[in-house]
Amino acid sequence: MALLPRALRPSVLIRRKAMYSGIFGQSKLWKIVAVWVFGKASIKKFFGKNVEVIDTAKLGTGRYMQLATAKPVTKRELKKIRKAGMEPPTLKEHKALGKLWASSRSSDRRAHARQARLRDVS
Repeated sequence: MALLPRALRPSVLIRRKAMYSGIFGQSKLWKIVAVWVFGKASIKKFFGKNVEVIDTAKLGTGRYMQLATAKPVTKRELKKIRKAGMEPPTLKEHKALGKLWASSRSSDRRAHARQARLRDVS
């Protein structure tokens, strides 16, 4: 089934009608619809599960930062993990894995830079 053009989708039509008839117009019904349509996303944004920063590292000279984040595990995902017989990783384990990954990446970068310098010299 082909998708409707964006301008003809019901959700877009309802948002447009709520905006022009409710917020910019006089209709109380469409004002209520506008609060429901636009407020639902705002509430989800402020009170929903947010991404957590796992670890940040201090930058040295000539070095750049790689920032890793992880989305919190939901109760449903925890239940599935435990049902499979595994224990979900803790924040401490996430940090340890992130540092291990970053150190291996930095040693790889150093090795590549060393090889490039050797190629340039010869």
